[in-house]
Amino acid sequence: DRAAAEEAEGWLDAGPALDIPDGRSVILSPPEGEKIAVFREGAKIYAVANACRHQGGPLGEGRILDGCIVCPWHGYQYRPGDGCSPPPFTEKVPTYRTRIRDGRVQVHRLAQAPGTELPPSEIPERQG
Repeated sequence: DRAAAEEAEGWLDAGPALDIPDGRSVILSPPEGEKIAVFREGAKIYAVANACRHQGGPLGEGRILDGCIVCPWHGYQYRPGDGCSPPPFTEKVPTYRTRIRDGRVQVHRLAQAPGTELPPSEIPERQG
């Protein structure tokens, strides 16, 4: 079974790419580890740790404004591609590799170091 093989390789299914509202996210709860916020910005898909570095706010309940994820609790911002706050701030959250298979978003369950820049996955034009 393909889905079982992908999960064994560390990929988690986040659902159909177009089910993620533009500028918003869905939240994955892996069996082990912390929650992951999977954001869509137009045709681009990003994944970051769900917890804001300020006070643990749920980033996945925020949205992308002016190119940054905005925490709904206190307005802290993070760039979705690298998890870094824009200068002069220095906060960073972990990022996660993403890919799109058959129109579905997959996120690798292993977090990258906070501040690691990753390319977004792109929704194919015929779907987005």
